[in-house]
Amino acid sequence: MKSLEKGQDKIQRICDKIRHETIEPAKVEAQDVIAAAHERAKDIIAEAERHAEQLIKQARGQIEQERNVFHSSLQQASKQALEALRQEIEHHLFNEELQVALDKQLADPKLIADLINGLVKAIEKEGLSTDLSAVIPRQVSADDVSALLLDGVRKRLKGKALEIGGFAGGAQLRLHGKKMTLDLSDQALKELLANYVRKDFRQLIFSH
Repeated sequence: MKSLEKGQDKIQRICDKIRHETIEPAKVEAQDVIAAAHERAKDIIAEAERHAEQLIKQARGQIEQERNVFHSSLQQASKQALEALRQEIEHHLFNEELQVALDKQLADPKLIADLINGLVKAIEKEGLSTDLSAVIPRQVSADDVSALLLDGVRKRLKGKALEIGGFAGGAQLRLHGKKMTLDLSDQALKELLANYVRKDFRQLIFSH
């Protein structure tokens, strides 16, 4: 019986020795591996977080850049559309209305006679001595205009018949000795008035 117990003790000591020499170091090594794996996992997670933050920053930067480009393009398109609208309004509302007003007024025989009277007086005031002739619109009666001219103006024109021009309104005075023409036709007056009025018109329409 004692021999059996001694044999079991011996086996137990052998098992303990094996466990101590092999299993325990293996446990320690396993714990070291697990600890190293935890640290590596932390490093991987931290690196992934940094990479994710970098990607987010890049994405935000790209989005902001695209937003700026979009806003810039939108502003440019808005400016172009507004300028096109201004030109369209100016052409139809300003130029056409001005032309209608001038066509109506400058086809009036009384106004045409006043223009010729004024031009001849201005020539006389400057002391210019030259042969003169007056040109009137094609659709206006020369007799109606001539009847409204001042006596002094008719004398200065030396009884010459009023010439018919190719314009629709206003008048022209030709200075033959000077080879000049004083142009107060509808087109010349339109350009003259437009230069003075257009700026005020644009400010009135587009100042807000």
